[in-house]
Amino acid sequence: MGANVVLDADADDVRAALAEATGGRGVDVAFEAAGNDAAVGLAIAAAKPGGRVVLAGIPQRDTITFPASVARRKGLTLKLSRRMKDMYPRATRLAADGLVDVSSIVSHTFPLARADEAFRAASDRVGLKIIVTPNA
Repeated sequence: MGANVVLDADADDVRAALAEATGGRGVDVAFEAAGNDAAVGLAIAAAKPGGRVVLAGIPQRDTITFPASVARRKGLTLKLSRRMKDMYPRATRLAADGLVDVSSIVSHTFPLARADEAFRAASDRVGLKIIVTPNA
């Protein structure tokens, strides 16, 4: 989707991969999308001094923790994204009209008869976006 570097915060060698991918300089903007402490910490580590960190993941709890000293020392700007209810109809129209291609983010498709399995996969955070097709 246009990212130069994509990292998994749970990978064993993620810090080495980060250093290799950025030449040790860090990135201008780091987007966190997992909603957990490890991912937020990695996004902060990935950002270069003066960079931005966009927190888009939705945590399961109401709190998230991160290494404040690193964020402060780097002078990072933390931005939080919010999905507002009035955006869903617009986003749906854009996708339905073919103005936005969302196929690359769909990781699983289930027929309606397997909707229970689809909801389990979504609850377990398997994949990225899961679709239930009513006529399949």
